[in-house]
Amino acid sequence: MRTGSALAVVASGAVLLSAACTRHPAPAPPPPAPPPPAVAPAPVLATDLPPGQAQLIVNGRDAGPLGPVVCSHRDGFSRYTIGETSLGVTVVITDDDVPSVRSVTIGDAGGVSIGYDADVSEDPPKASRNGDTLTVTGAGDGTDSTNPAHIVPTTYALAVTCPV
Repeated sequence: MRTGSALAVVASGAVLLSAACTRHPAPAPPPPAPPPPAVAPAPVLATDLPPGQAQLIVNGRDAGPLGPVVCSHRDGFSRYTIGETSLGVTVVITDDDVPSVRSVTIGDAGGVSIGYDADVSEDPPKASRNGDTLTVTGAGDGTDSTNPAHIVPTTYALAVTCPV
């Protein structure tokens, strides 16, 4: 019987050995990584707007169409007031051929508020005209609308045209 037992052990070993040597299909490659999310291009400030329209970009985000626009001109200054809500924007510039900015106030735009006053602030915004469209760009320290003690570095760009 020893021969039968030995034969059974050898046969079992041969079965295990052949099973171990059998080719298994290679594992499938992992699926490709999903593409990164599409990043929207940065908004571009309009250089020519229809009458009574405004566009505001704060920290690279377009605040959407703004209005209504109210303009007044007195004593060598022009005042542009835009909006009726907390997003209210006011800009005062000189009426010179190359305007200089006297003040900018931007209410809650994307969670940030910012102000500039030529008499107390540094780094004046830049202003230019293209036909009837005024463009103002600047940067400064804004405040977080939900936590006014938190200072937020802020950039802004505004294009506005007075109504006819």
